[in-house]
Amino acid sequence: MKAADLSVALADERIALADLFDSLTPEQLGTWSLCARWTVHDVAAHLTTLFNISMASMVVRIAKNRFSFSKAVEQLSKELAERPITQITAQLRAHASDHKHPPTAPLAPLADIIVHGQDVCWPLGMTHHVPFERVAAALDFVTGGRSVGFVPASRLRGLRFQATDGDGVWGTGQLIHGPAVSLLMGAMGRRVALADLGGAVDVLSERLDGKVPRIS
Repeated sequence: MKAADLSVALADERIALADLFDSLTPEQLGTWSLCARWTVHDVAAHLTTLFNISMASMVVRIAKNRFSFSKAVEQLSKELAERPITQITAQLRAHASDHKHPPTAPLAPLADIIVHGQDVCWPLGMTHHVPFERVAAALDFVTGGRSVGFVPASRLRGLRFQATDGDGVWGTGQLIHGPAVSLLMGAMGRRVALADLGGAVDVLSERLDGKVPRIS
């Protein structure tokens, strides 16, 4: 995805989710998301982490959490979730086109916001449509070998993902097919998405057994 297209995609997705969060009731914001231990409000706060910490400070947090990226992210996100939702959504809008990203992973923020958008919509019984080309870009990142901290390489090794709602194939090996967004969610460890997929789903399912979705 070109830099200009990525900028537009990030802005669109951040503003759309800010609008969604602002429309929710306190009960809906307190609903558990697809991320273990995170409510919808927590997920909203997590989406602002890039704007609230420097890379150097994040490295320190990771070290303090025994070099666990996921634990450091969860800790920071919980702290940011202490703010009211209106403050969180205002920051999402203010930084809608922000390009800050982890080293070597410019597509990481797009993958993050697409997945977490579904993490909150699915349990709420809502639909948030993401254009195919954006989901495809997220799948490029997740399956491309640079998604350290997002997806364990062992989870996707020997698997090939083919979209049934657009022209896209990712990886090599046993075939798993289905809607692109469900492929992305399954690859990211969201077991509920496996019901939408066909092919070698049992292989992916076995690899997810006993594991909660990664919080990235």
